[in-house]
Amino acid sequence: MDSISVSSLITGFASGIISSVLTYFSTRSKIRLDMRVEYDKTLHNKRLELYKELWPITKPLGRFVPHFSLTYNIVRKAVTDMHEWYFNEGGIYLSKHSRKPYFHLKEQMLRVIDNERLEATPDARIEDKEACNAILNAATSLRTSLADDIRTRRSPWL
Repeated sequence: MDSISVSSLITGFASGIISSVLTYFSTRSKIRLDMRVEYDKTLHNKRLELYKELWPITKPLGRFVPHFSLTYNIVRKAVTDMHEWYFNEGGIYLSKHSRKPYFHLKEQMLRVIDNERLEATPDARIEDKEACNAILNAATSLRTSLADDIRTRRSPWL
């Protein structure tokens, strides 16, 4: 064999190895990216499904309804329903971003639940404006956070 043939053989062999290594790493990266996209899509769809169950639980905690009245029983029902939602399946899908507003709302509502005076008249309107506003603001914060998680209030990125 002459030196040109050996040189061509070595060059071809080296090119083949380099091409194989590059193909391996680019394919591996694409597979990882595809898996990540699929995981994110599945997670988004599951959150959408579960957040649609949580959203109506906060309906009685909406400020802008005619003849709004917040009572001990309304708050107790919301606390109970949120607890069920969280431990049935929702809590495992609740994002890190929405955990804080979720538990902040629960804390505000538990202040009402723990009030024996309010418990004694469970259907009476809660007159403590500060407590009511804290609950309403926390519920608004939670709904905003849920909408942000599933990107329903943003323009499409495509």
